[in-house]
Amino acid sequence: MAHPTIATIAEHLGLSRATVTHVLNGRGDTQRIRPETQQRVQEAAQELGYRANASARAVRAGRFGSVALIQSLWGQYLPPELLNGLVSALGDQDLHLVLSQVHDPVLEDETYLPHTLRELAVDGVLLNRHLGFSAAYLERIQKLCIPAISLNVKQDFDAIHPDDLQGGQLATEFLLQLGHEKIAFVDSDESLNKHYSKQDRRHGYEQAMAVAGKPAHVHLIPKVWHHTHTDDERITSARGLLSGASRPTAIVAYELAEAMAVVHAAHQLGLKIPDDLSIILFHSRLDNRYFLPFHTISNQMERVGRGAVELLLGKIQNPKVLLPTRAIPAALLEGMTCQPPARKNER
Repeated sequence: MAHPTIATIAEHLGLSRATVTHVLNGRGDTQRIRPETQQRVQEAAQELGYRANASARAVRAGRFGSVALIQSLWGQYLPPELLNGLVSALGDQDLHLVLSQVHDPVLEDETYLPHTLRELAVDGVLLNRHLGFSAAYLERIQKLCIPAISLNVKQDFDAIHPDDLQGGQLATEFLLQLGHEKIAFVDSDESLNKHYSKQDRRHGYEQAMAVAGKPAHVHLIPKVWHHTHTDDERITSARGLLSGASRPTAIVAYELAEAMAVVHAAHQLGLKIPDDLSIILFHSRLDNRYFLPFHTISNQMERVGRGAVELLLGKIQNPKVLLPTRAIPAALLEGMTCQPPARKNER
């Protein structure tokens, strides 16, 4: 059977098209259509497999019922938790998600977003670009009244991101409360990575150490993705950090790559985790690639996704209003890589 229409249902029930239209559009009571007739129409629509015409519904409502997630092909970040948060929040509002990935020069073109709203038939856009956008670009979006929210970037308005400064403080304070005094922050030496989290996580660590009256020690390992004939340079660098009597008893790692370099170095030196060395890292979830799940500062990406949808719905209602950027607090996920320092390391 062909896709059933209102005319099909009307003919099947011996009713007028107007009556069926009123019922399926939720106007049965206001049009004083008898309850039993409304029930007959609803049952017939379900039996025949009727689906409302999305285009016609969009014309009536002035909305498409969809939003676009536009990703840069360079520097995107879309963990499962973020996608789940977006899809769940949109589903709660009976909205759909359209995904589009484009090259940076295309995304930066001033005609791209207005064109995308029309071509993708969406009511607003979520922008997922690692480095954010220039002030001129954001001003242009605002002038064109394009409902848009930026993900995982810090800007003054219309954005949402994890609170990595608070996350750095949370990680460090947790280790301090366990009794650690020699705590190092380990990151990769990446001059090209300008994401705000590089500074904020480190600054949060440094601030917490300063409040506790403890010296901060930031250690940068090389950003090398190949192995030499003898060793990986990242592990060699981490091994240097962990050698000697004054080595740290705890590590705050920027993310998983740095934590694993420390793990490999510790094993080469005969240090046990967490008996001899505690490690806490930043991630969206607990990770057990080191057999034991790492203690983790979660960026709570599902909450970021839900918050992004909430902000975007506000922008769709009033595109001219600048919405304050929202920072989602980090949360501590307890794994098995942290414990109080061994006494031999506290001498």
